[in-house]
Amino acid sequence: MIKIVVDSTADLPAQLYKENDITVVPVLAQFGSETLRDGVDITRDQFYARLIESAEPPKTAAPSVGMFEETFRKLAAEGHEILSISIASGLSGTYNATRQAAQLVEGARIICVDSQTVTMPFGFLVLKAAQAIRAGKSLQQAAAFVEALRPKPVLFVALETLRYLEKGGRIGRMRALLGTMLSVKPIMEVRAAEVLPVEQVRTWKRVPPRMVELIQARGALDQLAALYTTTRDTAEQLAELCATAGLLPRDQIYVVQAGGVLGTHVGPGAMGLAGLLK
Repeated sequence: MIKIVVDSTADLPAQLYKENDITVVPVLAQFGSETLRDGVDITRDQFYARLIESAEPPKTAAPSVGMFEETFRKLAAEGHEILSISIASGLSGTYNATRQAAQLVEGARIICVDSQTVTMPFGFLVLKAAQAIRAGKSLQQAAAFVEALRPKPVLFVALETLRYLEKGGRIGRMRALLGTMLSVKPIMEVRAAEVLPVEQVRTWKRVPPRMVELIQARGALDQLAALYTTTRDTAEQLAELCATAGLLPRDQIYVVQAGGVLGTHVGPGAMGLAGLLK
């Protein structure tokens, strides 16, 4: 039997991990000298509460090689083949950690795939992999299937505040777009593991409809999620706008809280649209 292993930046709701028998290795968040495992030692709401309270932004880190090795050994000992799918290698060291761990588990059949994306687009690729495995694809076929889908994720993120990009030292690439106008509401796109500035919107009220227009312009969608960090109601409203625009029926649009790897930089109040093109 083939087992899927992912890091927790896939951001899938817990029920979907359970329904698809997906093993999750948590990413790490460090507040001062305290290191916490995402979804194990700290919930998403607790993470954002501490993010807001902390004078210094937390540091996020990939799961260690040892964490993946332990997971791989356990599954291999049970007789399983393993498909490991990771957050974009351009954004994190997780993929390299999985490859190193796989080499340590002698005799196991493990394939490691770089999703080349993050949060729910990564999650959508994971769900597609689970579907492929249930349909009878081999380990090699399932890995190739995921790799073939990598051009299809779409991810737009809007920031309610630029303070967390500044605190984390990540505002450099945005500077050309934003100048010194730190009151604007920037929309960014994550594409092929790169964070690209899209445009600046002067009022927060204008952000949701503009994000719907942007993702609609990318083409027909197979999967869609509205993302949020701290304000679920804004994501619910965004999902409604997407349904009204005919992107997908409302009951097929997920509403998902993004994890700390993204949240550390985009901060509270941020929202996003994550999709998978047909």
